[in-house]
Amino acid sequence: MYHHPIGLYLHLPFCARICHYCDFVKSALYTGDQKTTYLKALETQLDNYLKVWAEIPGVAQDPLFYSVFWGGGTPSLVTEELRPIMTKIMAVTDKDAEITLEANPEHITDQNLAIWKSLGINRISLGVQSFHDRGLKALTREHTGAEAREAVRKVLAHIPSVNVDLIYGWPGQTAEDWQSDLEGLAQSGATHASLYNLTFEGNTPFARRVSRGRMHAIDDDRLYGFYETACTFMKQAGYEHEEVSNWHLPGMQAQHNGLYWHGGSYLGLGSGAHSFLEKLGPYGTRFHQNGNWRTFVPESLDSLQGIMTCNHIAIDVDREAEALVLEQVSSGLRTSRGINITSIEQKSGYSFEPRPVLLQAFKEGLLRRDSRDQLFLEELEWFRETLWSLEVSLSFVPRDTKKSVP
Repeated sequence: MYHHPIGLYLHLPFCARICHYCDFVKSALYTGDQKTTYLKALETQLDNYLKVWAEIPGVAQDPLFYSVFWGGGTPSLVTEELRPIMTKIMAVTDKDAEITLEANPEHITDQNLAIWKSLGINRISLGVQSFHDRGLKALTREHTGAEAREAVRKVLAHIPSVNVDLIYGWPGQTAEDWQSDLEGLAQSGATHASLYNLTFEGNTPFARRVSRGRMHAIDDDRLYGFYETACTFMKQAGYEHEEVSNWHLPGMQAQHNGLYWHGGSYLGLGSGAHSFLEKLGPYGTRFHQNGNWRTFVPESLDSLQGIMTCNHIAIDVDREAEALVLEQVSSGLRTSRGINITSIEQKSGYSFEPRPVLLQAFKEGLLRRDSRDQLFLEELEWFRETLWSLEVSLSFVPRDTKKSVP
């Protein structure tokens, strides 16, 4: 049987303070004992999965993990406390695996970096967001631009791979501000960059301010202009564009994120964490944890079914071919690898019958289909991937109904 790589995601919800744009599972109200209890619960959940790994179809048994990612929250609030669970993780992880820890610049010290490196961490994802003090204030961040630059320098002195997060579209940001941030990124030596436009999600303070008219989102045309600037600048600076929001220096691709973008399997541990097992069920199986970290107390279990139905885990039990098509198209079309039409047809049982909008896009060069049946979307159109994904997904039709589709 073919054994495919699987990634491991672990969620730490703890923060020193809450950024007003963040919609992730997080809390700034916790005690040291609660943090210790949560870490033990993560370890119990990992132990559960290690006991039942052989029940998961198609997953390699040794080593188990191709990549590891500590996200949050603010994982950089934790150092030596990670050693017990990291010892278990490293014992079942590929020797060449990418092992990432998200960090805030204010937590980057030589001592912390030495500890993380000793645990096996070989990549830091740094939440810089801006090198401008004005932008950092607008985004309710704690560090300064100078501290951000120093943090990148320190990381690279200890750990060879660092991703820098930047946000564009913050209130008051100008085109010159964004150009300056991009220049600061390139000058920092970051090996990877994640450039996100500011969004106003859920019940965040920013979203509430927008709904009350106290804050205004930048219009889509200006956001697209910022994206276009990034595409041009990053290419000139030597970075390769791998996904709508992600760039890397040659050879420094994001292994873990690639699993999300291209339909790979990943296991999520901790409150709010999502999982996808490609070979479990005809179209793969998705499940995710309850987002209340205070109730995250998994009991010791010894069956896959028991694990997947405990602790308020939500499972996509009625998953159908249509969901697989939409996911693979929407995540892959916005990447440099694109999507493979033949692969999606084989997995879903659907056929690709391009709709008129796509036929016109082929003529205009916005879409390209190569001899390997790989479908690519023009780079500047990745920013509009939601609209394109809908059109492409609707062009995959069940084989017994394709003749009736307009």
